Amino acid sequence: MRYADTGFNLEIDLTRGNIERVATDAGLTAAHLGGVGTNARLLWERVPPETEPFSPDNLLVFGTGLLCGTPAVGANRTVVSTYSPQTLLMANSMMGGFFAPELKFAGYDKLVLRGKSPDLVYICINNDKVEIRDASHLRGNGAGETGELIRKELDDPYVQVAAIGLAGENRVYMASIESGRSSASRLGIGAVMGDKGVKAIAVRGTKDINVARPADFIARCNEVLEFIKVREQHPIAGVMPILAGLGSPQEMKLFDEKWHTTSFMWGNSRTRRKDFWTAEI
Repeated sequence: MRYADTGFNLEIDLTRGNIERVATDAGLTAAHLGGVGTNARLLWERVPPETEPFSPDNLLVFGTGLLCGTPAVGANRTVVSTYSPQTLLMANSMMGGFFAPELKFAGYDKLVLRGKSPDLVYICINNDKVEIRDASHLRGNGAGETGELIRKELDDPYVQVAAIGLAGENRVYMASIESGRSSASRLGIGAVMGDKGVKAIAVRGTKDINVARPADFIARCNEVLEFIKVREQHPIAGVMPILAGLGSPQEMKLFDEKWHTTSFMWGNSRTRRKDFWTAEI
């Protein structure tokens, strides 16, 4: 029995329309854990360094963290790996939300896309049922709108959708992949998804994740939750809570809207960012 990981990847050849459930070596998990490590190993072994980002031979890999789908606090990251059109090097971009846990619940540790679809499509994953569907009706829609349209089409509000917008469709180098309120927006991976002709990936899963020594594991998770409560009640002097910088409705109860009303207008000046982060709140 495999613990934490499912032991299977879902591989889709978009050129041929081939869908395959591939068993993975437990030794890879032991050596590299999940997410970034195993994604990097996969690219290292299967994509030559001279491969162009918009080549059919480039892979687009959606990897899950080892603890995604378990009660571990904050374990929800989807790591998307490919060769970047910005740098021509390997790129890893992460997003939060529920996409990675849902992929694990469907029975897969990774979704590996290779080749290129001749038409715009979206991938529909429902446990063992996987389909490549026409997405011509979704062309030109934003990523968020695309997610809503797919959920209505599938008549399931719990489907998790990772999608690109118009920028990704047109291979704009800074295009991102969006899932709910989370974004994998580094190094132009949305452009690679668009180049492969994939508008979105919709995932729904209802399977279980096995955990070794579940009682001990839950006890450790509860310890982390208690620590979070203690830290919230006793903040470290001089250290700004992370959400004060990121912005959230909860933090707005304690802090004003300075971040929202000024940060986006400041641009990318390092000096201005430094002034903001060191300013008294």
